[in-house]
Amino acid sequence: MPPFSPPPADHTLTSLRGLRAAGVAAGIKASGNPDLALLVADQPIPCAGVFTRNRLAAAPVLLCRDHLARSGGLVRALVVNSGNANACTGPTGDAHALRMAQRVAAALACPVEQVLVASTGVIGVQLPIDLVLSGIDRALAALSSDPGAGRDFLRAIQTTDAFPKEASAPLPSARHGLVAGVCKGAGMIQPNMATMLAFLATDLPLSSAQLQGWLPGIVDQSFNAVHVDSHASTNDTCLLLATGSAAPAPEAEALATLNGVARRLAWLIARDGEGATKVTTIEVRGARDDQAARAIAARVAQSALVRTALFGNDPNWGRFTSQVGNCDEVLDITALRCTLQQIPVFARGEPLPFDRAAASAAMKNEDVHLLLELSDGPGTASLMTSDLGYRYVEVNAEYTT
Repeated sequence: MPPFSPPPADHTLTSLRGLRAAGVAAGIKASGNPDLALLVADQPIPCAGVFTRNRLAAAPVLLCRDHLARSGGLVRALVVNSGNANACTGPTGDAHALRMAQRVAAALACPVEQVLVASTGVIGVQLPIDLVLSGIDRALAALSSDPGAGRDFLRAIQTTDAFPKEASAPLPSARHGLVAGVCKGAGMIQPNMATMLAFLATDLPLSSAQLQGWLPGIVDQSFNAVHVDSHASTNDTCLLLATGSAAPAPEAEALATLNGVARRLAWLIARDGEGATKVTTIEVRGARDDQAARAIAARVAQSALVRTALFGNDPNWGRFTSQVGNCDEVLDITALRCTLQQIPVFARGEPLPFDRAAASAAMKNEDVHLLLELSDGPGTASLMTSDLGYRYVEVNAEYTT
């Protein structure tokens, strides 16, 4: 199977008027690949953030939380490094994150709390701060509003990503209204968090309070609804910015567009999945409530047996249904129905006749749908998961060696 390569999005972050970006090689990565990214707004703009719930949150996450609180949710710039997470690095790591923000703030003549920092890469290694600071200087000099600069930014935030992840969508009724976003992430992905790193922006005139009110719900339906390996990272950061250069749009339309872009980015994370060949959307209907439905979907997604069956295009529905039977949230297991790629395979305790060869062929699609139906109540949930193949073990067994 040829490597997956999604087409570029129609727009990137620098398609939004008032944003400039750059991505350079600072020397953090031994490969020499780009590893220092910078996004700058022409003026302070509203921003909201959702971050990891890991109690070993990295220094840049702590800094972002503090700066957003101190600035009232106004941001002038974001600086990102890849190749080093600056996590579990103690007071020195905190000082390094602050120095990154200070370097950018000094160049832009803005308050330091209006600069956010994100890092991704190996945990427990101190940043080569001199290389990082010189990289920031080169990125400042390279800032541009060209679409290529937005994609330079995206390349510089990647680590084990097999392909760049970007998405965009216009707002039909808003004059020049646009949402664009980029993200990185392929491993250490687990619901109940934001994502690895995700940065979304819109030109709608939205306040920091509006963004912060919307973002948790957006994340809940996208980056918190994707599973790769049940290991939430220390650095997960999702930021949403609004430049305010477009006319207002109806709230429902704005939210739908933001949700669509975030959901596409989350799908790309699951599709990468460090060796993944497909994304399976596990949909649960009829649970006692939404929380129960989400727990059932997560239990199925976390099963290595389920995910290896998906990798092998094996319509072994017994793995899916038996995992539902392991869920305490299920009230009446006798009502369970299982449908794989629109093919009913199991209902009310009995197998249903189906063409196994046809089902296996249908599972070769990059988008697989697994529907699990109960009769416990109105609860529904949808969770995206990658399959589990040989490449995942290879990538993660050799990550630091």
